[in-house]
Amino acid sequence: MKVSEYREQMTERVAVIESQVIDIYHDIKEIKQLLKEQNGRVRTNEKNIARISGVGLLAALLLGLL
Repeated sequence: MKVSEYREQMTERVAVIESQVIDIYHDIKEIKQLLKEQNGRVRTNEKNIARISGVGLLAALLLGLL
């Protein structure tokens, strides 16, 4: 194998790897966006659970006093 052939093969391999890295970058970017959306939903649900727990505690206290 000549040096020029080896160089061509390496150039092709680098091009393939570069395209794979770009695809991975875009996938990670999409995953980060989805994670932000899910974190927002979780935060909202945690707030709602806290409200429901507060109402339940208040109801239990009021019923306990009666």
